[in-house]
Amino acid sequence: MRVAVVGRGRWGTNIVRTLATLSDVDLIAESKDIDAILQQRPAGILIATPSATHADVAIPFIEAGIPAFIEKPMATTVADALRIQSVALRSGTPVVVGHVHRFNPALRAAKELLPQLGTVQAVFWEGMNQHPRTDSSVLWDWLPHGLSVAQDLLDANPRSVQTWCGGEVSHCKTATAKFEINDVPFIASVSWLSLHKRHGMTILGSDNSLIFDDTAQKKLALRTGHGTSYPAYGAELPLTSELHAFIGLLRDASSDASRLERDVAVVRAIAAAEESARHGGRLVLA
Repeated sequence: MRVAVVGRGRWGTNIVRTLATLSDVDLIAESKDIDAILQQRPAGILIATPSATHADVAIPFIEAGIPAFIEKPMATTVADALRIQSVALRSGTPVVVGHVHRFNPALRAAKELLPQLGTVQAVFWEGMNQHPRTDSSVLWDWLPHGLSVAQDLLDANPRSVQTWCGGEVSHCKTATAKFEINDVPFIASVSWLSLHKRHGMTILGSDNSLIFDDTAQKKLALRTGHGTSYPAYGAELPLTSELHAFIGLLRDASSDASRLERDVAVVRAIAAAEESARHGGRLVLA
């Protein structure tokens, strides 16, 4: 299975390194020349270029019928996300967005444990580090992680949002956002100003609660009236699972329009969060 990766920054390099561990996967030599890659007709393309370029890089491959993996965010404008979706639907070409934590084994286990919590009353999520990007704000860097997980956990897209940013919205480095997803408040805190990486989530239920801490040795904790337990989960790295899934998609040549619609919904929600922040936290429909 011959594939190509466009973009060899920090995450693109991780993708290349992980692909090298997969059996029956051959990587086409690195090139920034889209036409040159197209001429080699790879079975799939993986795109990890700066966020704002995703649509322009991906669309020529999608139009050529080459399945595409687009690293999150899908795009940094709703218009670009809709361009990708339109071309994918028109051509019938499979397109997936790299929301890696959809494949996090601890978070998958958390979803299975939701019935033990009773009615979900709120979800608190945080994503923080000290690695600012130059091609987007912290909203586009971190929120795709939390929102994609929340979509899967709550089985719905965000409906509204209020956001407060520290500094100019287009370049903000820290923010708090409150989304409403399936009548559940999803409260997100994101920052590039944390000295230590933090990625965690608390799901508060009417009976019990679940705590996810991606930096802990035991990433998942279930708290009940009887104490705290640590549920088991798989060991495979999320990126490995994600790329296994994409290679499997190439073999099946299957397309999921509903999944792509959810990916567009993430872009809509972050764009709405930006609009809310520009208006001092005004409630905005997503």
